[in-house]
Amino acid sequence: MKNIIEMKNINKFYKMGNESLHVLKNINLDVEEGDFLAILGPSGSGKSTLMNMIGCMDRFNEGEYYLDNVAIHETKEKKLTNIRNQKIGFIFQKYHLISTYSVQQNIMIPLLTRGITYQQALEECTDTIQLLGLDKRLNHKPSELSGGQQQRVAIARALVGNPAILLADEPTGALDSHTGKDVLSLFKKLNDMGNTIIMITHDLEVAKHAKHIVNIIDGELSMVN
Repeated sequence: MKNIIEMKNINKFYKMGNESLHVLKNINLDVEEGDFLAILGPSGSGKSTLMNMIGCMDRFNEGEYYLDNVAIHETKEKKLTNIRNQKIGFIFQKYHLISTYSVQQNIMIPLLTRGITYQQALEECTDTIQLLGLDKRLNHKPSELSGGQQQRVAIARALVGNPAILLADEPTGALDSHTGKDVLSLFKKLNDMGNTIIMITHDLEVAKHAKHIVNIIDGELSMVN
């Protein structure tokens, strides 16, 4: 298996007045294609900052980052937008669905932003909609869905563009325990199908559903298994 992610000696600093806060400290992380990795850490550990680095949503100060053989540290901001759209499927704790759009329209967004036609997008999202069991909810608005159904829409939206990785930020945090287990079972199914998943969580029981776990504490990574 090839590495889909290679991070080498990543350091991130934030300016706090005259002080400099060292948030990520010499992060070295390799993720193989087809892996299911959990990044586990308490609030304030640096896991959200690391997620932003992996997702190309923020810049680091030192180090090298290769995502699917693209040197992110050498990439201009304008190209990063395309990389985020094409290489990464984002799944957020609070879903981030557009309330005025239907389920189908929300799922189609990543395809439409690539410039393909509406009709093409309709055709390309059909399999994903069926896989996620959303075919009977296509014309519903997010407010008409349960939390678990909304998260399924968010997962479908992340999956539809066939990204290199699915990046999930506390994906069960807004769900009850039963629905959370359903979502984690869905992640396992997607991973078994070959999808690479990186999940950020503070919950060890959630992290245990992944194949591998890394701990982040005070901005430093250590392998758990």
